[in-house]
Amino acid sequence: MRPRPWLKVMVSLCVLGLMLGLMLGRLLNPPHEGPPQILAVEPSANGLMLTLDAQPAVRAGQLDGALALQIDASGAAQQGQLRIGDAPVRWKLEPRDKGVLLTLLSTRRLQGTWDSAEVQGRWRLNISARPE
Repeated sequence: MRPRPWLKVMVSLCVLGLMLGLMLGRLLNPPHEGPPQILAVEPSANGLMLTLDAQPAVRAGQLDGALALQIDASGAAQQGQLRIGDAPVRWKLEPRDKGVLLTLLSTRRLQGTWDSAEVQGRWRLNISARPE
Protein backbone atom coordinates (compact mmCIF):
# COMPACT_ATOMS: atom_id res chain seq x y z
CA MET A 1 0.00 0.00 0.00
CA ARG A 2 1.44 3.37 -1.06
CA PRO A 3 1.30 6.34 1.27
CA ARG A 4 -0.99 9.04 0.05
CA PRO A 5 0.70 12.26 -1.07
CA TRP A 6 -1.88 14.51 0.64
CA LEU A 7 -0.88 13.05 4.04
CA LYS A 8 2.76 14.05 3.51
CA VAL A 9 1.69 17.54 2.44
CA MET A 10 -0.53 18.02 5.50
CA VAL A 11 2.14 16.78 7.92
CA SER A 12 4.74 19.04 6.27
CA LEU A 13 2.41 22.05 6.54
CA CYS A 14 1.73 21.32 10.22
CA VAL A 15 5.44 21.08 11.03
CA LEU A 16 6.15 24.25 9.04
CA GLY A 17 3.37 26.12 10.88
CA LEU A 18 4.64 24.96 14.26
CA MET A 19 8.21 26.05 13.50
CA LEU A 20 7.06 29.41 12.16
CA GLY A 21 4.89 30.00 15.24
CA LEU A 22 7.77 29.18 17.58
CA MET A 23 10.08 31.58 15.75
CA LEU A 24 7.52 34.40 15.80
CA GLY A 25 6.82 33.83 19.50
CA ARG A 26 10.53 34.03 20.26
CA LEU A 27 10.88 37.27 18.30
CA LEU A 28 7.86 38.99 19.83
CA ASN A 29 8.44 37.82 23.42
CA PRO A 30 12.16 37.22 24.03
CA PRO A 31 13.16 35.38 27.21
CA HIS A 32 14.26 37.46 30.19
CA GLU A 33 18.01 37.29 30.76
CA GLY A 34 19.69 37.84 34.10
CA PRO A 35 18.10 38.29 37.51
CA PRO A 36 14.91 40.32 37.88
CA GLN A 37 15.40 44.05 38.53
CA ILE A 38 13.70 45.89 41.39
CA LEU A 39 12.13 48.93 39.75
CA ALA A 40 10.38 50.57 42.73
CA VAL A 41 9.78 50.15 46.46
CA GLU A 42 6.62 51.76 47.85
CA PRO A 43 5.09 51.64 51.32
CA SER A 44 1.59 50.20 51.55
CA ALA A 45 -1.02 50.08 54.33
CA ASN A 46 0.52 47.10 56.12
CA GLY A 47 3.96 46.64 54.56
CA LEU A 48 5.85 47.23 51.34
CA MET A 49 5.13 46.78 47.66
CA LEU A 50 8.05 46.04 45.34
CA THR A 51 7.73 46.37 41.57
CA LEU A 52 9.98 44.08 39.51
CA ASP A 53 10.40 43.33 35.82
CA ALA A 54 10.16 39.52 36.27
CA GLN A 55 9.05 37.05 38.93
CA PRO A 56 11.64 36.62 41.70
CA ALA A 57 12.24 33.78 44.12
CA VAL A 58 11.69 34.81 47.76
CA ARG A 59 12.78 33.21 51.02
CA ALA A 60 11.85 34.65 54.43
CA GLY A 61 12.88 34.20 58.00
CA GLN A 62 13.42 35.86 61.37
CA LEU A 63 16.70 37.58 62.03
CA ASP A 64 17.01 38.73 65.68
CA GLY A 65 13.33 39.70 65.81
CA ALA A 66 13.35 41.40 62.42
CA LEU A 67 11.56 40.08 59.36
CA ALA A 68 14.17 39.30 56.68
CA LEU A 69 13.45 38.37 53.07
CA GLN A 70 16.09 37.12 50.64
CA ILE A 71 14.92 38.08 47.13
CA ASP A 72 16.67 36.67 44.07
CA ALA A 73 16.78 39.99 42.22
CA SER A 74 19.11 42.92 41.74
CA GLY A 75 18.55 46.46 42.91
CA ALA A 76 20.13 49.48 44.53
CA ALA A 77 20.49 49.93 48.27
CA GLN A 78 17.50 51.78 49.76
CA GLN A 79 15.97 52.39 53.15
CA GLY A 80 12.95 54.07 54.65
CA GLN A 81 10.30 54.13 57.35
CA LEU A 82 6.62 53.29 57.55
CA ARG A 83 3.96 52.63 60.16
CA ILE A 84 2.16 49.35 60.64
CA GLY A 85 -0.72 49.97 62.99
CA ASP A 86 0.75 52.13 65.75
CA ALA A 87 4.30 50.73 65.49
CA PRO A 88 7.04 52.45 63.47
CA VAL A 89 8.90 50.12 61.11
CA ARG A 90 12.25 50.72 59.43
CA TRP A 91 13.02 48.87 56.21
CA LYS A 92 16.33 48.40 54.45
CA LEU A 93 17.14 46.90 51.05
CA GLU A 94 20.75 45.68 50.76
CA PRO A 95 22.41 44.11 47.69
CA ARG A 96 24.08 40.77 48.46
CA ASP A 97 26.05 38.20 46.47
CA LYS A 98 22.93 36.28 45.45
CA GLY A 99 20.14 38.83 45.27
CA VAL A 100 19.05 41.43 47.79
CA LEU A 101 18.17 41.28 51.48
CA LEU A 102 15.07 43.18 52.61
CA THR A 103 14.90 43.71 56.37
CA LEU A 104 11.89 45.10 58.26
CA LEU A 105 12.69 46.10 61.84
CA SER A 106 10.29 47.27 64.54
CA THR A 107 10.23 47.65 68.29
CA ARG A 108 8.15 44.45 68.40
CA ARG A 109 8.85 41.16 66.60
CA LEU A 110 7.25 41.04 63.17
CA GLN A 111 5.48 38.21 61.37
CA GLY A 112 4.99 38.53 57.66
CA THR A 113 3.56 37.10 54.50
CA TRP A 114 4.15 37.91 50.87
CA ASP A 115 2.54 37.25 47.54
CA SER A 116 3.36 38.20 43.98
CA ALA A 117 1.19 38.86 40.97
CA GLU A 118 1.73 40.01 37.43
CA VAL A 119 0.17 43.41 36.72
CA GLN A 120 0.52 45.00 33.26
CA GLY A 121 3.67 43.08 32.37
CA ARG A 122 5.41 43.81 35.70
CA TRP A 123 5.55 41.75 38.89
CA ARG A 124 4.33 43.18 42.16
CA LEU A 125 5.64 41.65 45.34
CA ASN A 126 3.39 42.62 48.27
CA ILE A 127 4.94 42.13 51.69
CA SER A 128 2.54 42.30 54.62
CA ALA A 129 3.91 42.52 58.15
CA ARG A 130 2.19 42.50 61.53
CA PRO A 131 3.49 42.61 65.09
CA GLU A 132 3.43 39.35 67.06
